[in-house]
Amino acid sequence: MAKIKSVIGFEVDSKEIRATEVSRNNGVYEIVACGNIPLPEDTIEEGFIRDQEAFSIALTELIQSGGFRSSDIVVGINNENVIMRYATFPKVEDDKLRNMVLLQAQEFIPIPVQEMEIDYVIAGHGVNDEGQETVNVLLVAARRNMIEQYINVLSASRLQVVDVDATLLSYCRALRSGVVGEEKYAVLNMNDDLLNFLVIQGDEVSMVRSINIPDRVVDNVKRLYGSEPGYEFEKEDTEAIGSMLGGETSSSVGYYAMQMGIAPIEHIYFLTTAPNSEELLKEISDMVSLPVTIPDFYTTSNFGLEQKVVNKFTGCIGLAIQALEG
Repeated sequence: MAKIKSVIGFEVDSKEIRATEVSRNNGVYEIVACGNIPLPEDTIEEGFIRDQEAFSIALTELIQSGGFRSSDIVVGINNENVIMRYATFPKVEDDKLRNMVLLQAQEFIPIPVQEMEIDYVIAGHGVNDEGQETVNVLLVAARRNMIEQYINVLSASRLQVVDVDATLLSYCRALRSGVVGEEKYAVLNMNDDLLNFLVIQGDEVSMVRSINIPDRVVDNVKRLYGSEPGYEFEKEDTEAIGSMLGGETSSSVGYYAMQMGIAPIEHIYFLTTAPNSEELLKEISDMVSLPVTIPDFYTTSNFGLEQKVVNKFTGCIGLAIQALEG
């Protein structure tokens, strides 16, 4: 199959659709089109498209009005139907690793594997207590019926799904493109129904934790993500969500230090599409002893967009670039 020259990176949450078309010419990436469109309330629930007509209308409007030219699209997913787990397996030949991971995945995934699409990323190597070489793996599992639903709806809109990827991994790849060095760092990612906490150094992942938004702040988060531009956030919402994020981050850092007993985390990067991210960052920083920052992505790339726009669409950009490189 000929290599794709232009592709759309696509994300969706309960609030909106985001998409960015990226092309590659002579190894240089260019953003062809970029846009987002709000979704009517209840269009997306628990990661599934509940109102396919409303979704398709919004999608068509975004593609037609946004100047998108490619029909190839890579879908990024990150919701409660995506499960990430850190797992260690005995080291085997590369051509046997995939079969071993798939055969033993049920030990790490709390949902029947026949309901899931499973992939993995090699996250490092080590040695167990018996002196045997091991391979560390980041398992990524997503509900098959959710993936099939997105593929079917997008195909009905004459878009060709060329890949499905975890949005969080797209952000992690973007961090490696000029933001982080060789330090050990953590990624705290928040969307409208899920928190992820990963510890990474170089290309090695040493911890992954996924947490559903706690019930005590569900209403606060709904107000946050459902707000209109210019909305003045209630102080109680910011404080409640920030306190939750700070508490979960502190417990994750403490758990990592207690369980791993190796080099400590040096920095935490807070990733979110929440509109009042700076206020949330302050709340987190007040509760965590480590430096916590919101990163700027792709600062050395000449995309011709304001930095805040690049940051908002980083997930989409990374999804598209990964597809073009693949």
